Amino acid sequence: MNLLIWIVTIVAAYFIGAISFARIVAWFVNPKADLDKARTHQTETGETGTVSGIGASTASMALGKKYGFIVALLDMAKTFIPTVVLRSIYPDGSYHLLFGIFAIIGHIYPVYYRFQGGRGLSAMLGSLLAIDPLGLIVSMLAGTLLAMLINQPTTSLILWFPLLSIWAWTVRQDPAFIIFSVALLILFLIAEIPEIKLALKYQKEGRMDEYNRIIIASSSQTRGMKRLAEKIRFWEKKKDRSD
Repeated sequence: MNLLIWIVTIVAAYFIGAISFARIVAWFVNPKADLDKARTHQTETGETGTVSGIGASTASMALGKKYGFIVALLDMAKTFIPTVVLRSIYPDGSYHLLFGIFAIIGHIYPVYYRFQGGRGLSAMLGSLLAIDPLGLIVSMLAGTLLAMLINQPTTSLILWFPLLSIWAWTVRQDPAFIIFSVALLILFLIAEIPEIKLALKYQKEGRMDEYNRIIIASSSQTRGMKRLAEKIRFWEKKKDRSD
């Protein structure tokens, strides 16, 4: 890899990834919208906490599903388009993978907003759509199905990325893509640390049902998965009818 192109790719990726479309769209649609307040929840015991970073999910809660969807598309586009361009210009290089990683870092830790960004999911999906759409679809479907089968729809996101790494290792067998997939897994886990701590706290207190209700209420995606899980777990319906 050319060192100059390597440096330019990293710098450009970070600053492009650091663009917060959730904040930009909120400013255009409703300048008075409080994204921080939208992601704040109150527990049954009166405690307060946050359930996500500033991204598409927050925009959906503050502005509505339509604008949340627009933010998700824009966040995907900011990684998808440059990744496709770099892959076309340098088909034999790994600059597009490098761009994807540092754009996601920029999304999670944006310098424009005191390093308070989103979880990076939409940015990750955008880069994967450009790099390996089949691997993305397979890992997403497998992770979602597994989460629904165990009746834990909130775990589907956690399952996607390990499955993607398994796909990279067993099917793609491309060292650069394997490193990329592991980097995505690490970045996702880092971004999820606040929610992982919250989940462990609720588990320790025996309040996981309350935690799951909070997470499901905060995301239209997990609400949809919960409905699918309820439909798919047909054996439980048969058991209920037999009882």
